[in-house]
Amino acid sequence: MRMNATLSGLLVLAILYSDALAQPTADQAQTGQSQPASGGSPLVLGHGAGLFTVGPLLEQDNFESLDNWVVQIQRRSGFDSARVVARDRSLDCLTPGRGCTIWYKKKFPTRMTITYNVLCPTHEPAIEGVQPSDINNFWMATDPADPIQGLFDSSRYTGDFGSYDKMHCYYASTGGRRNQTTRMRRYPRALDGEPAEHLMLNDKDGKPAYLITPDEVMTVQLVAYDDVIQYIVDGKLIYQIGRRDRILIEGRDSEGQRVVRDAVYDSDRFPVYREGYFGFRMVGTHHIYTNFKVYSLEPGNSSNTPAE
Repeated sequence: MRMNATLSGLLVLAILYSDALAQPTADQAQTGQSQPASGGSPLVLGHGAGLFTVGPLLEQDNFESLDNWVVQIQRRSGFDSARVVARDRSLDCLTPGRGCTIWYKKKFPTRMTITYNVLCPTHEPAIEGVQPSDINNFWMATDPADPIQGLFDSSRYTGDFGSYDKMHCYYASTGGRRNQTTRMRRYPRALDGEPAEHLMLNDKDGKPAYLITPDEVMTVQLVAYDDVIQYIVDGKLIYQIGRRDRILIEGRDSEGQRVVRDAVYDSDRFPVYREGYFGFRMVGTHHIYTNFKVYSLEPGNSSNTPAE
């Protein structure tokens, strides 16, 4: 399946955009600080202000190959084959009518931030089962049954979204087209095969300012600093949670109906995830990822003490 000229141009745009952001400023050249996807140092916003500062670059991937990644694609008939390839310094993912999760093989400790760029192109002519659809992320993810390698077991984690409900992780999404949900969650969503109460934020659902912009390069930043978890898109703090914040808990009643109630975020009820893996998540779409970087976060001068 070949890209048309417009789509090829968009891919070039994504690469040039990444290259431009990767050039250090004069100040950064003097200090030795690298330049990530956000056009400068990863942003420190909201609860992060004073709590942490951006530290050294821990990891990066320019997608010269798939050696650093594990690809899980949902089996489904009736659509063209899925394609996940590393080429032209990008991760090019076409997933007609099916779900896909792509795990970075290295586990990261808390006190880090992930940045990357993503392009959600529109196809002309259209491809059945493909739309410029939502951007989704798992981070600090582990399999409670096997924290070391369990997430990479394709018999338990299949690319179907429901197969990931049992993980321990944070999840955030920016909606698009048929999916208008822009949310952040703390997994697990299921225990022993049954729905489980979990932390969920959803007040950005359906709001145009918080949906994807097809055919334009977007920048995503994920933060995990002990109990402070943040989701930032194009420099805008979409969601965050920190100790003592008011949150929503989603669960199911005895009849299986969705129930949502208010609660307070605390480390006794929601212990800090101290380490885990990162994964891109998508369904029925075409995403082109570039400029994947991971930075450490170091303590700032705030008097706010993170959860133990």
